[in-house]
Amino acid sequence: MNELAGSQYLIEAIYLVASALFILSLKWMSSPATARHGIWAGEIGMVLAIAGTLLHHGIVDWKWIIIALVLGSGIGIPLGMVQMTAVPQRTALSHAFGALCVTLVGTAEFYLQTPHVPRFTMSVLSMEVILGGLTFTGSLMAAGKLQEILPQRPITYKGDHRRFPDFRCASRDSHRRR
Repeated sequence: MNELAGSQYLIEAIYLVASALFILSLKWMSSPATARHGIWAGEIGMVLAIAGTLLHHGIVDWKWIIIALVLGSGIGIPLGMVQMTAVPQRTALSHAFGALCVTLVGTAEFYLQTPHVPRFTMSVLSMEVILGGLTFTGSLMAAGKLQEILPQRPITYKGDHRRFPDFRCASRDSHRRR
């Protein structure tokens, strides 16, 4: 076995352990008695996942990795220091940034493969960008409403109730019957 194949097995083993730790983390965080263990398992799993990624031989330029690490830390550390009452807003913002990343990765992959994008790949990238964009905007709206930056009432557009009159009536009727 050559050195490259051996290191690939090591990377896969690291990913396997990281995946197991992520699963255990979710299980343990569901109970207040084991939540601390869950947090530690998640943190160790993330460190292992990052280490496994950095062990790949395809990494030739560390400049962008260091820039991303500094930028992510500069954004993440202040976001992590929120009051307990603001955790839902912070979670919504985290989801929004994750969805924005998905949207940008899908868009970049499209441009990398243009003009010869296979149909299946195009459909997957389209769904990725559409769902990522919807999740991004929805999560930003949720964060804005939770922080009371946006109004708490439903945001509607002029005349939109006329397009679906049956839906509104049916929904009102179903609430009255309960």
